[in-house]
Amino acid sequence: MKDLGERIKKLRKEKKLTLAQLAGERLTKGMLSLIENGKAQPSMESLHYIAERLGVEVTTLLNDHHVEQLRKLLFEMEASFKKIEQPFSPQDETLLLHMVEKIEVVREKLQGNHFEEVRLLDIYLRLATYLNIDVEFSMFDVIADYEKIHAYNRVVECFSFLASTAYKRNDYRIALQFIKEAEEQVEPYLHMIDLLTLLDMHYVLTVLYSAVDDVENTQKHLHFALHIAHENKIYYRLDDFYRFTLFQAIRKGDREKSAYYLMKLTQHAEFTEDPVAKSMLAFCKSHYANFIEQDYEAVARYGSYLDDKAGNEIVQYYKNEATYAFWARGLFNEALQNSEDFKISPNMHHPIDLSIMYQCFAVRALCFLELGNKEQAKKEVSIAVHGVQDFPNTIYKTFIQQAYEKIQYGKKG
Repeated sequence: MKDLGERIKKLRKEKKLTLAQLAGERLTKGMLSLIENGKAQPSMESLHYIAERLGVEVTTLLNDHHVEQLRKLLFEMEASFKKIEQPFSPQDETLLLHMVEKIEVVREKLQGNHFEEVRLLDIYLRLATYLNIDVEFSMFDVIADYEKIHAYNRVVECFSFLASTAYKRNDYRIALQFIKEAEEQVEPYLHMIDLLTLLDMHYVLTVLYSAVDDVENTQKHLHFALHIAHENKIYYRLDDFYRFTLFQAIRKGDREKSAYYLMKLTQHAEFTEDPVAKSMLAFCKSHYANFIEQDYEAVARYGSYLDDKAGNEIVQYYKNEATYAFWARGLFNEALQNSEDFKISPNMHHPIDLSIMYQCFAVRALCFLELGNKEQAKKEVSIAVHGVQDFPNTIYKTFIQQAYEKIQYGKKG
């Protein structure tokens, strides 16, 4: 505390400011004198004010050597953190534990007084969450620390992390509540939040409102995000928003709108030359062919969009569509063969995505029924029915229900 006061006093004299001039309207001369003499500890808000008046960063007023050490560690942790992908491999878990150990060496020094300390606490908590390690503080403590230093982009990111954690546990309403809290908390500071963070927030709001079947708010945040992107010529997340809008249109049977957004997705994939975006076209074009055009033979051709780098999740998406197309053409054995090793990724959590994928089991059930294996048909359709029972009504859930009624009760149609 004494060192801090001495640094403030030294800088004040270098700037040729009197106590009254530095104190301004927010501090009294008496309080500033106590701070300079090490007899009072300024709040983070006061520290920011003093730093602003002196024309320096807050970190300059704090222990420079301490901050420099933490900054070096933070750069290392940020670089390692970017390498982490979920689901974790054993090598990833080893890296996570190594990162935790490195931060624990300086853990007692992390008091949340400046950005480097808060960000290290933030990373530490995320690592602890991934590794199921109990810690003595929560993300809400980190959020409070970020608010003290006016790092509102990070506040949104922390709430997004909380929402993501709840979402992965299928606690959709809790996840939505977290991101709504972020929206409310940063409302007065929107001018301090960058557009990419704002887009992220509205994307998460769009996804979570749709997860709880709130159509009105889903549309509201989707339109808001697209407006920001188009107004500012931002391509970030544009493919996510286009894909979301495409599948909305397909579920409604809107041929014109779904054709438009499929075209936009195709253009985006060509423009970015992103192998993942290109691979997703295999799924998107196939879904459009199956549910809008009913051009089932076209689905086989769309498999050519799959890139060698396409993850297994995208391959399973396409496999689901190919299975549906085989069934629709009456090629029941081919449908079963195509979906023999079909699996739903444990990283898939959205009710609509899951409903699309569970439909594959209903399709397989109908194939088994046509081939005379009713017992296996019952097993397959049971997986589908139980998988979607708590989800909002969609064309996929309706398909599953109709398959169930046909197999279990012989219902026609």
